[in-house]
Amino acid sequence: MAQFVTIRLYGAARAAAGKSEMRIVPKPLNVILEAMAIGNPRLAQVLAQCSFLIDGVAAHDKKMQIPADSVVDVLPPFAGG
Repeated sequence: MAQFVTIRLYGAARAAAGKSEMRIVPKPLNVILEAMAIGNPRLAQVLAQCSFLIDGVAAHDKKMQIPADSVVDVLPPFAGG
């Protein structure tokens, strides 16, 4: 059975992607982000400004491997912050 990483998109990231959730095979976070942005320059621009939570913990190293069954929350900057 294949295992995936669930990507949950919020705000401008959701609008740019046209969906609120994606499922992707486990890879380093930077590789996942690059794959998400292929063919969508608007999403690429938004992702460059986002912060990320991996299973509820802030991700500071975009080269970290994201384990299968993890949840990545993509949080664009919100008004006032």
